[in-house]
Amino acid sequence: MVKTKKFKSIKNIKSIKNIKNNKKTIKKSKKVKQLIIKKKLMTDEEIKDKESEYFSKKHFKHIIKKDLDVYYLKDGKKVLLAKFRKKVIPKKLCKLVIDNLKEAAKKEHDNRGPAAGPIDFKKVPQYVKKENVKEQGKYRIYGYYSDTTHKLVNNYIGNKAQSNIIGYFDRPDRNTNTINQPCRLTAFNANEPEKFKNVIPYIRAADRVFKDLVPVHYKKQYQRAQQTKFVIADTAFSTLTINYNWRTGLHKDSGDYIDGFGNLLVCEEGKYEGGFTGFPQYGVCFDVREGDFLAMDVHESHCNTEIKGKTKDYTRLSVVCYLRNNMIKCKDL
Repeated sequence: MVKTKKFKSIKNIKSIKNIKNNKKTIKKSKKVKQLIIKKKLMTDEEIKDKESEYFSKKHFKHIIKKDLDVYYLKDGKKVLLAKFRKKVIPKKLCKLVIDNLKEAAKKEHDNRGPAAGPIDFKKVPQYVKKENVKEQGKYRIYGYYSDTTHKLVNNYIGNKAQSNIIGYFDRPDRNTNTINQPCRLTAFNANEPEKFKNVIPYIRAADRVFKDLVPVHYKKQYQRAQQTKFVIADTAFSTLTINYNWRTGLHKDSGDYIDGFGNLLVCEEGKYEGGFTGFPQYGVCFDVREGDFLAMDVHESHCNTEIKGKTKDYTRLSVVCYLRNNMIKCKDL
């Protein structure tokens, strides 16, 4: 099912065995191993039916913990799924994220869709009672009747997740009076401008790795991002999603620039295990840890394995950097 491609060099060819036994060679070599997925483990219909569900590490044939490029075959041609690089973001920059974004990442939201998992009434907001729900889907509640007014509240509700957005956004905030603002600052930026300023060096570092790993997608995304003022400094990003110790259910990202590419990073405190970011349809997942960088096709179904703390207080703060698709509509504002 899976073919592993050896290192290649114009001047010489070194065996994978020699590469593994020589750490200095790995560090100096610009060539990275490739994993080519020749066949999907599930059809598109089967993976769609699994939306919002959780997958454990036993579902993944390949757990990636070293630099690797992963492709799948479509009509006989290679298509990039992900590129993984270890320890490319300095630890001091990761500390900036912990110091400035940790509390913001802890904020709970109930609008994360299938990523928040199948509806569990232990995880939905307490004011939503099962007996008062108008309609319930697999991962979303479509309206509920208030316990106090007995009137229908026509909101869509999912499980709560410790997840937040920072930077800029291309939709009004349902909780504030931003109905006439097609593009806006996030609440975090409006309330904590200094903390956001403090993490700009980290975001720029992520941008540089993105540019190096996926230059074609980067160029398109950067050029589009820089057409508006709703962009984070001199990067290809308008928005970051920050997640605190959150295991996601199977989902595809939406609302981001379709011709761009996903960027996932992690900052840590304490010790934990798990939290692998995986693509169940392809049987591959990545152990993304502090300082690592995963360029990934977020429009393929992905999720996380369970996160288990090994110390009492631990933090897995994942950072997703991207460009909102509709930000371009605000280029004349």
